[in-house]
Amino acid sequence: MVLHDVREKLGLPLSTYAIVDSVHKLSTINPGFPYCVMSKKGPREIFDLSESTVYRALNQAEEKGLIERCEFGLRATDAWVRSVEMFSIHKRRWGDCQNDSPLYK
Repeated sequence: MVLHDVREKLGLPLSTYAIVDSVHKLSTINPGFPYCVMSKKGPREIFDLSESTVYRALNQAEEKGLIERCEFGLRATDAWVRSVEMFSIHKRRWGDCQNDSPLYK
């Protein structure tokens, strides 16, 4: 599920959002190894993206502080998690009344 309000607030194209969300989900499967080790070929095939789009998306996400790279792989940062969780909590409490949310002020 794409949270378009979050995507727009973060200034992300759909391809970058999808890749970061996938990194987050794949890096939380095993709490003992919190990294995504999917090759760059994975997002290309899953989302039907070009190699340059995948590289650009990963670089944009890293520049915005949404993912971090290390020798073990990739993982979403707290900034990504907070953005998605805050939106989800807000939606559960307030429905579609986005204008009243502190997230949008």
